[in-house]
Amino acid sequence: MNLRTELLREHSARQTQRLADYACAHPTALAELLQLFWYGAERERQLAADVLGWVGERRPKWLVPNLPGLLAAAQSGSEQHPAIRRAVARVLQFVPVPEEWQALAFDTCLALLRAPREPVAIRAYALTAAARLAGPYPELAAEVVATAETALSTTNSAALRSRAARELPKLRNISREVLPG
Repeated sequence: MNLRTELLREHSARQTQRLADYACAHPTALAELLQLFWYGAERERQLAADVLGWVGERRPKWLVPNLPGLLAAAQSGSEQHPAIRRAVARVLQFVPVPEEWQALAFDTCLALLRAPREPVAIRAYALTAAARLAGPYPELAAEVVATAETALSTTNSAALRSRAARELPKLRNISREVLPG
């Protein structure tokens, strides 16, 4: 299957799922997908990002070696389509982040969560990813709580509020258990 051709042929949820299934079944297709995500034309990158988000949920360990490139794609200041940042934030919810990349991954998630102009899906995924990364570190859990509360004060988004209602109690418990109150 030629992923580039298939991405451009049809943009639908069904096609995205079909391509994600194919990439999850064929590691060489994942390599082709990542090439399109990083180096394709703008439309190819956007469509590849949607597929990559699903692949990251199903095969998170496959993306660990590509984490530096994924994090680079999500950095602020890059003139990327929001789909690129959304895919990276979504993937970070699931990928086991090696210790040497945890700080950058955490900082990337907080930056996305803090950015009031980011689409709500990006901010919601970034909140969950930051919460997961902060889990073992109570001082970071407290930082995510503070950042999320600030983000919530600047939005009326039901999606972000719902995600925060799920993540913040866990983070507050982590920070209370270890940090003095």
